[in-house]
Amino acid sequence: MGAGVTASQEPKDVDAFILQQLELMLSQKGNRLDSTNRRQRIAAAVHFETLSKNYTQLSVPAVAKRAGVSTATLYRLFPDDNALYEAGYNLGLQQYLDWLTYDFVHPNPLLRLATLLDRRVQVWTRPKAMEALSPLYYMICDRDPNLSARVTPYLKYSSDFWLGQFKKLKAEGYLHLEPDWNLIEIFWGPIESLLFYPTVQTDLPYVSDTSKFEDCWRATDDFLTLYGTPHFQTNRNKLNWDADLAAFRTAKSV
Repeated sequence: MGAGVTASQEPKDVDAFILQQLELMLSQKGNRLDSTNRRQRIAAAVHFETLSKNYTQLSVPAVAKRAGVSTATLYRLFPDDNALYEAGYNLGLQQYLDWLTYDFVHPNPLLRLATLLDRRVQVWTRPKAMEALSPLYYMICDRDPNLSARVTPYLKYSSDFWLGQFKKLKAEGYLHLEPDWNLIEIFWGPIESLLFYPTVQTDLPYVSDTSKFEDCWRATDDFLTLYGTPHFQTNRNKLNWDADLAAFRTAKSV
C-alpha cells in the first residue's frame, strides 16, 4: 500500500484504479492447485461483478466463470453466499484504501493535497461506498463481530498516511503548525461539510458549480492561506503553482 505515483502516471479516477488492480489479479492464474491463488481470484471476481451491480444481484456462475474456476470449487472454498460476499467486500475495502493512500509525488503542495483530497471525495460520494452501509454489510458484521476489528488497522493506515503528508509539508517549510490529527480534521472539514454530509443526510448529491477537484483546490488554498508559511507564499508566486489549476481547467475543457 501507499506506492508513489507522479502526475503523469495518475490513474483517471478510483474506478480506473480499481479496475486496473482487479484485471491484474484475475490475469494471474498461477498454480491451479494453490487455494490461496484461487481464493484471491474469486474475491477479485466478486468485486469485479459488483462494480456494475449490487451484492443482491450477484451471480455465482458469473463469478466462477470470471475467476476461472468451477462452481463446485467456488463453494468448496466459500461454503455460503455470506462468505463469498464478505471476501469481495474485504477486497474492495482494501482497494479503496490503496487508492486513498496511493502517494502522489509532486513539488506543488496545492496540487498534491488537492489531488489526495479529491480522492476522498471520489470514494465517499460514490454509490458503491454507500452500499457498504447496506443491511447486508450489517448482517455480515452481526455474523462476524471481528469484522470491525479487521477494519480498524485499515483506518489507522489511512490516518498515518495523512499524518505523513502533513509532516512532509512541515519538513518542506510550508506549514507553520506542528502536524497532528486535529489539523488534518481542520483541513478535511470544509469539503466534508460541502460534499459528504449533505449526500449522506439528504440523499441529494452535491453538484459543483465548477468541479469537485476545483472545490478541493479551493479548500486546500484556504487552508494553506491560513496555516501556510511565508515560504509557501513566496514559492507559490515564484514557481507559479496556480498554473496547475489553469492546466486542469484547460484539460477539462478539451
